[in-house]
Amino acid sequence: MVMKPGPICRAVQSTGRVSERSMVILLSPQGKSFEQAIAWELSRMDQLVLICGRYEGVDERIRTSCVDIELSIGDYVLSGGELAAMVVIDAVSRLVPGVLGGAKSTSEDSFEDGLLEYPHYTRPRIFQNKEVPEILLSGDHEKIRLWRRTESIRRTLQRRPDLLKKARLKEEDKVILAKVQAEMALPSS
Repeated sequence: MVMKPGPICRAVQSTGRVSERSMVILLSPQGKSFEQAIAWELSRMDQLVLICGRYEGVDERIRTSCVDIELSIGDYVLSGGELAAMVVIDAVSRLVPGVLGGAKSTSEDSFEDGLLEYPHYTRPRIFQNKEVPEILLSGDHEKIRLWRRTESIRRTLQRRPDLLKKARLKEEDKVILAKVQAEMALPSS
């Protein structure tokens, strides 16, 4: 099944472009990979119109005449674009000022600086014989910051080393990376 162009085109036109900062997005496995940088770009738009195909998708003329960008949320196929649209909506809306608690709410999230986020802990102090790292209970904010940064780099190196190639590493981060690589007995890059 391929969705007909007429109804989709009329639906898109009925939204009316509210400004030059409006964008029509087609969710498709053939689109550009949706990443945090794109989420940030979209969060600065005044209006987003999301087109969700179903089964085989939409008539090609919709993509070529109505769509500003085609996005994919991963290298797999869904039955329709609705779930992909929900992913885009959630990732983008949490970056809009006022949606989350404060301006710094997203600053340490995974992918913000190209790294995965550090591990988090809460009460109780001991759970199933596993303790919260002592440094986090120390009250020493600088040591806690350094621990978090080290763990962020360690986690990225262990789980997603591909991210390190484009991560924005400061000099301090490069020193930490070398130390973590030495601890893990990995060759430095």
